[in-house]
Amino acid sequence: MNDNKGQALVEFVIILPILLLILISIMDFGNILYKKYSLENDLDVVVDMYNSNDYDSINDYVNNNNIEINYSDKDNLLVINIKKDINVLSPILRAIMGKNYEIDVSRSIYKNE
Repeated sequence: MNDNKGQALVEFVIILPILLLILISIMDFGNILYKKYSLENDLDVVVDMYNSNDYDSINDYVNNNNIEINYSDKDNLLVINIKKDINVLSPILRAIMGKNYEIDVSRSIYKNE
């Protein structure tokens, strides 16, 4: 009879780091999706402030939330683009996306006249 008592433990020790890396990558990817959703909500707030002509509040909001904002004109539309950097923690996603991943969202609205 062979003594196989330690075989399962050795296999588990070999597989455990790989499973942990995959789990951390999934959590990190979920965090990126959550931050993008949150940035969409921030864009809604900025657009509402723009429509109410509250430009000082836009600057305060952007500065308090560490968001970069850009405006561009297209005909009678204003394109508002906001960006934010996210730190990527997992080594697998860091190798693919880099240390800082930039998310951005934009919206086209009619200009205030």
